[in-house]
Amino acid sequence: MRDYTEKKFFELTRAIYDSGYKTYTLYQYYLALEKNNMEDRYFILRHDVDLNSKNALRMALIEKQFNIQSTYYFRLARPRISQPKIIEEIASMGHEIGYHYEHMSDAHGNVEKAKLLFEENLKKLRNITEVKTVCMHGRPFSKYDGRDFWNYYKLADFKLVLEPYINIDYRDKFYFTDTGHCWDNEKFNIRDIVKSKGNLNVSNTSELIYLINHDDIDKAMILTHSDNWIDNIFIWLFYKILFKTINTFKRLLKLFYNK
Repeated sequence: MRDYTEKKFFELTRAIYDSGYKTYTLYQYYLALEKNNMEDRYFILRHDVDLNSKNALRMALIEKQFNIQSTYYFRLARPRISQPKIIEEIASMGHEIGYHYEHMSDAHGNVEKAKLLFEENLKKLRNITEVKTVCMHGRPFSKYDGRDFWNYYKLADFKLVLEPYINIDYRDKFYFTDTGHCWDNEKFNIRDIVKSKGNLNVSNTSELIYLINHDDIDKAMILTHSDNWIDNIFIWLFYKILFKTINTFKRLLKLFYNK
């Protein structure tokens, strides 16, 4: 059976639901921390919408079937990503909407210009729905790291409360991401890196589902990308080849950086 399909995402979502874990959006997680009301077993559910808003809507509808709410971070770099009607529909299901920012790269490191871009895009999203959290888009082939923006500004300056690469301590939880069409991606990830509880060497979604079903995880963030989960066999094959090529370049780039 092919991995990273809509059917496989359904199976993953069903496993999360059946497991009895508490699930949090990023903002719900922030509120639980603030109120000192955290569950002992939980998943923080996050989706990065890099290119495919329609896929994000399909994922949101699957989660709705199981009464699961999660966070969808939208890039606004291209018109077909920032589709207000889709964003509004996802928000109407109870999912959190956040901004997947990359303004330091877009501004070529100019902090003042980056601030203007950030405010402009944040306003666009807030014209659709409430936005309380934001998250960096990695842009691995850019020399600019979006998180450097926070050396000059604070989240509170923009009425924000959380950025998952800055405000979350992962040392007591596992971190699973499907970046690059694989879950065991530490060898080539450049910016999607956190110091988590450990590496469980999950190589595919079935293995992650097995861990969930057998209660082998106490706390975790699970990050998926809406682009990755594709049913159409021809598009799926294209992405498989594309990700394999990108991952190879990223691995070489990481080796270069670590010299």
